[in-house]
Amino acid sequence: MADVGIVYNRTVKDLSELLPVTPKSLINAALCPVCTARIDLSRTPVQCSGCARIYPRLGSIPVLLADPDAFLASCRRQMALLEEQADRTVGLIEEEMRAPDVLAMTKDRCRSMIDTIRGQASDIRALVEPLLPGDASMGPPDPPAEDVPAPFEYLHNLYRDWGWPAEPDGENERMLASVDKVLDGQPLERTLVLGTGACRLAYDLHRRDPTAETIVVDIDPVLFAAAHRVIRGGRVSIREANSEIDEVGHVGKEWELMARDGPVDGDRFHFILADGLEPPLAPDSFDTVVTPWFIDLVPDDLRDMLSTIHRLLRPKGRWLNLGPLRYTPDTPVAHRFTREEIFTLAERAGFRMGKWQVESVPYLVSKLNGRGKIESVLAFGATKPGTPPNDIVTETDPPAWLMFHHLPVPARTARTLPQQKTPLTEIVVPRDRRDPQPQQSGRTGGDTSRRLRPFHDPDPRSGPPLPRRPT
Repeated sequence: MADVGIVYNRTVKDLSELLPVTPKSLINAALCPVCTARIDLSRTPVQCSGCARIYPRLGSIPVLLADPDAFLASCRRQMALLEEQADRTVGLIEEEMRAPDVLAMTKDRCRSMIDTIRGQASDIRALVEPLLPGDASMGPPDPPAEDVPAPFEYLHNLYRDWGWPAEPDGENERMLASVDKVLDGQPLERTLVLGTGACRLAYDLHRRDPTAETIVVDIDPVLFAAAHRVIRGGRVSIREANSEIDEVGHVGKEWELMARDGPVDGDRFHFILADGLEPPLAPDSFDTVVTPWFIDLVPDDLRDMLSTIHRLLRPKGRWLNLGPLRYTPDTPVAHRFTREEIFTLAERAGFRMGKWQVESVPYLVSKLNGRGKIESVLAFGATKPGTPPNDIVTETDPPAWLMFHHLPVPARTARTLPQQKTPLTEIVVPRDRRDPQPQQSGRTGGDTSRRLRPFHDPDPRSGPPLPRRPT
């Protein structure tokens, strides 16, 4: 049978895979990252029903990556880097203490800092290492240190999300209020949170909405291990080492992380370690997709992310976004989209824009030294209509199908393309996206790679590089 559609960036040959998914639990929406067959996450081990690949767990959290062994090797390498970084930092401090002109008070402060640094590394290893399956020697070789995310990079998210006390105008409270304004009183129902990090916003949204069933997706093992424990009702102690010290008593602090509003069980709140850019989840599975502090840092091209979100949402589903537009330095200038451009692109991709707001808010302002950032945060809501809108074609802008991989090539355009396979036609639109039949509504096929793509796609079995999670 000819290819008839796309699920999770792979062609599928079974029309049933394209039908809307209505399982009893959201975990039944999980797909194999390699062959896109259904995966039963309730089973141990987690095994694909199609290609028979087995997916490991980090503790009880399934790792749905094309190369999960490489991810776990990266986790092990992160734990080794903890000790290496701690030893290097301690060595530098001890060398400074040996200088003849150092005050006794200064030496005491340096000793306190050394204790906090070693304790912090020990706390993180105690959190993550017991969750790693098997013997490290049985997995692939450790990746180079430069390819491994820094293990300390996002710890402040944990302190803020689960350690800081509640405040009427606190950072967690303000983020929730911003989402509330654009959600506009609508129920969340079946919800996906991409790049959820330490999970506080996902937890706050979920716990107060009786209609919600939530899947959270991220790639950071430290944040997810801690969030999983506290959301399930446990507690985590992690020390914070403060290098920007203004008072002796602010050298460090031991935070006790907990979910102060009570635990959430695993029946309606699910964790998946996966690539947030291409979540291995079935189309039309979610009523709400939330992207907190995500769209400016993680996607190479935001237009691809719009197609992914559109694919995941059911008709009349909602996309809720929260975060700044602070693109990474390597993002092409033409892809550093402004608010107005994002709204235009979203409408061209098939969304209807709803409420929005921009607000300058404190971000990760430390409780130890009072330092942090002020971010301009954009919050907006958008809806995937029940009936796909017609594209508004202008003389100056490209057609929507050329910008978004979830949209089919119109029949008239497809028929004008040469039928023989040439480098030119393949780079503009691959053969499996030339739709010979007129389109009525929605998407019926297509390749989820970009239109202007390399001549040769990499082997999907090699797996995507492990992405860095956003702030």
